[in-house]
Amino acid sequence: MRLDELELWNCFSYYPSVTSFDVLDGQSGKFLGKDKKWYPGAYLFTVDWAHPESNIVDTDHSEIPQEHKCAHIIALENGNYAAQPNNRIIWSIPSFTVRNEIPRDWKTQTTEWNVEDDRKWKTEDSDKFFYGIEETKDD
Repeated sequence: MRLDELELWNCFSYYPSVTSFDVLDGQSGKFLGKDKKWYPGAYLFTVDWAHPESNIVDTDHSEIPQEHKCAHIIALENGNYAAQPNNRIIWSIPSFTVRNEIPRDWKTQTTEWNVEDDRKWKTEDSDKFFYGIEETKDD
């Protein structure tokens, strides 16, 4: 198989991390190729990308929620290895998955979460480690 069939995207940053998800360890699945054919295989591990410093300009796709993709590494039954994103794979986990078709209600994550954007509280101005939190009043 061609490289662009086995991996759809270049890496998304120079800062990869490797994870092995226990729930997928050794599980079988299949991915939908560019040629609209399914390729079965077994999960090995996942490569994900995140920039270590979000204040640096051009952190690329790894920091944009709707563009973020990881690469699940799959040992294919045809002898190749593939690196495919979530939305190209259907896992076959007998105790968990119940359907064998492409989800029609697939949604893309577009929210940028930030818990520190609430202007209704502030911390006290002291050197205490366990500082108090005060509610602020709207002016």
